Amino acid sequence: MYRKKIKLIWRIFPSFLVITLLSLTVEAWYSTSYFKHFFLETAEQELMIRASLMQDQLVHALYEEKMSSRQIDALCNHMGEKIQTRITVILHSGEVIGDSLARVETMENHGERPEIKTAFSGKKGMAVRYSPTLDKKMMYIALPVDENRPDPVVVRTAISISHIDSKVEGMRNSIALVLVLTTLAAALASLLVSRRITRPVEQMRQGAREFSKGNLTNRLSYPDTEELSQLAKTMNYMALELNKKIMDVKKHSRELEAIHTSMEEGVIAINAQEQIITINKAAAKIFDFPSETLKEKHVLEVARNYDLQEFFKKALATEEPAEEDIVIDADERMVINIHSTVLYDTHGKRMGTLIIFRDITRIRLLETMHKDFAANVSHELKTPLTTIKGFIETLLQMTADGSGAPDQTSAAQYSRFLGIIEKNVNRMVRLIDDLLALSRLERLKGTDIQLETHPLADSIQKIVEFCADRAKARGITMDVFCPDAIAGMVDPTLIEQAVYNLVDNAIKYSGEGTSITIDAALKDGNIKIRVKDTGQGIDSTHLPKIFNRFYRVDKGRSRDQGGTGLGLAIVKHIVQYHNGRIEVESRGGKGTCFTITLPGTTDV
Repeated sequence: MYRKKIKLIWRIFPSFLVITLLSLTVEAWYSTSYFKHFFLETAEQELMIRASLMQDQLVHALYEEKMSSRQIDALCNHMGEKIQTRITVILHSGEVIGDSLARVETMENHGERPEIKTAFSGKKGMAVRYSPTLDKKMMYIALPVDENRPDPVVVRTAISISHIDSKVEGMRNSIALVLVLTTLAAALASLLVSRRITRPVEQMRQGAREFSKGNLTNRLSYPDTEELSQLAKTMNYMALELNKKIMDVKKHSRELEAIHTSMEEGVIAINAQEQIITINKAAAKIFDFPSETLKEKHVLEVARNYDLQEFFKKALATEEPAEEDIVIDADERMVINIHSTVLYDTHGKRMGTLIIFRDITRIRLLETMHKDFAANVSHELKTPLTTIKGFIETLLQMTADGSGAPDQTSAAQYSRFLGIIEKNVNRMVRLIDDLLALSRLERLKGTDIQLETHPLADSIQKIVEFCADRAKARGITMDVFCPDAIAGMVDPTLIEQAVYNLVDNAIKYSGEGTSITIDAALKDGNIKIRVKDTGQGIDSTHLPKIFNRFYRVDKGRSRDQGGTGLGLAIVKHIVQYHNGRIEVESRGGKGTCFTITLPGTTDV
């Protein structure tokens, strides 16, 4: 529930006033109490002195002169008038035999009066009470005339204390008047002091309000008090630093905005509710909308392309970066490379997704032209090379029969030269075959792959049988572990080519007398095919590049072995078109292990 705020002055001023009022009230109460007690104590001392004087006279009158009751009463009247004090003489029986203000004949027995009873016990008796005889409030002091006698007589002196109450009341009224005047003066002083305290605070509040409005160049004045002065200095310094930071942020924001606007790549940020946070002109152009109209719109309302919508859904549903090439058929066909990454706030909590669009239409066109060129050149070269190869084989056969050479020495030379020609021609044919295969894979992007459920054991066994002679010639043993039950949704021809390339490389780069292991297994719903050798291995510096086209770890040895540098690139494309992945583990001198992982497996 909202509570109305109270100004600081109305918190300080009442507090000062209450403290002052309480202090003065306590002081007034203490003063009146003290003076009343003082007056009563003074009256008691005077009565005590008068009672002592009468005590001596009564001893003489009662026990020496043996005065009668009438004479004692006359003595009390005489002394009472003289010292302006009521004097009463009471026998041990409680009978009053003398009183300076009343007739003893009419007075009741005083034996039960508290001060009389105390005096009969040999002690001083004192009491303050209302006297019905005199109709006044009186103070009484009673003393035994001679405490050594068995039937002591008590003398009592008394005075009215009504005048004390009157004096105290008058003093209380005077103090009350002073209290009221002092309170008014204190209230005025408290108000002035409160205003003096709150005025600089109010000025600082107004200055802070200017800060909140963005006027950070405003400066607070320094009050006289040390604490408020330090606070004002601190707030001024805070405003100065905050203004610097805001200017830096604005400058940084303008720089980012300039970069954001001038970027050729499209950039779009989406929040957790799938609404557009920010978008630059390049991205808005892709959606064919003005950028200023797209903020806070739902991204699926803007993306009219089905593939784009699917990518957005995928990017928003995952924490991992995503990338994809999408074709947009508008006025002109456009190929867009899209990359998404997660946006986090300062607390590490996901706040949305950042998506970057890059127009790669020209790049893809150049790549297509390059691939088509390579395919055409390779096709045109293969025909004459095949013809040359046929003629070389015929010449070799003629040389072997001795019919085409003038002598034996020339025949040997012809044979050696023709063998070199045949070796290089074969290498060129393998290179062109690999170029054609790679070009077909890249050009078609796997669209002609016919997936079917195929047992992998048969394909792996064919590859091993095909490579067995070359492996045996080098003393290399091949071990195969592939259960017959393992099968996957694959293109049998392409998978056989991929595994063959790995086994062929293993044979080429393994030393004599080593071993190669080929195994396949089901793991976590995926098929894993491993080709492991114990050969020379690959240094870690080469591992990131071995799937690039024409990349060779040892160029000289690769050429001697007849390698084209395209085998692993072909394997990589085949595996990707099966929605799988290929990984390699190797260390120099420790052998190499290639692992193909294929999804969507079944058992047969």
